[in-house]
Amino acid sequence: MTDLASTVILAAFIVFCRVGACVMLMPGLSSPRVPMRARLFLAVGLSLAFLPLLYERLTALVDPLVMSAMIRIIITELMTGMLIGLLARLFFLMLDMLATGIASSIGLSGIAGMPMEETEAEPAIVTLILLIATTLFFVTDLHLEVLRGLFQSYNALPPGGALPTRFSVSEFADAVTGASLLALRISSPFLVLSLVLNFSFGLANKMTPSIQVYFASMPFLIAAGLLLMMTIARPFFQGFLIGFEQFVVR
Repeated sequence: MTDLASTVILAAFIVFCRVGACVMLMPGLSSPRVPMRARLFLAVGLSLAFLPLLYERLTALVDPLVMSAMIRIIITELMTGMLIGLLARLFFLMLDMLATGIASSIGLSGIAGMPMEETEAEPAIVTLILLIATTLFFVTDLHLEVLRGLFQSYNALPPGGALPTRFSVSEFADAVTGASLLALRISSPFLVLSLVLNFSFGLANKMTPSIQVYFASMPFLIAAGLLLMMTIARPFFQGFLIGFEQFVVR
């Protein structure tokens, strides 16, 4: 193998480390429903697309490398790609958690559906919410914003440098805070509805202890929850996409 071929292969592998780690954790693509081979081919394709634009800086980095420096760069690139992918996926993980809370609050937690982000079965309404959010994520081209941020990360965090731990921790904390507040804000109508209705039913049960108000109230709670979902579905998903887009663009 010539020196040029080995340089190109090493440079492509360094790009693949960051791109592949990001693709494996990226929302929508990290779902178990997406075949591993499809994710691998996508990561390879993106790496080959990024390589000509990054070749000059990577060539200067690869030529004088020794094995110990190569291992350090590979680990750093993997951690950088995982950080970028995980920051984007945090919003969907928080949406999954609050959607499970919504299902419990309106009495639909016992109806199992197909899993989306995890391997275990989740309530049907959680599957519906995550499916719509993931579809809108691709339809509105937010996945391209994540890929654009991945490419621009080579300017902020160039290969060969040390991973800025303080920057990573602060970005992760900001992402967790923003994702939690966003998910709590868009799911708050369901939590308020559950609190009001359950308090009313509990008060009615206290006044008429001989009647099993809990079992009689479940159809009304489910109907109220579904009616609320139908009413606020548009602002619910718009609020999630706007908050997620602001974070990704930033």
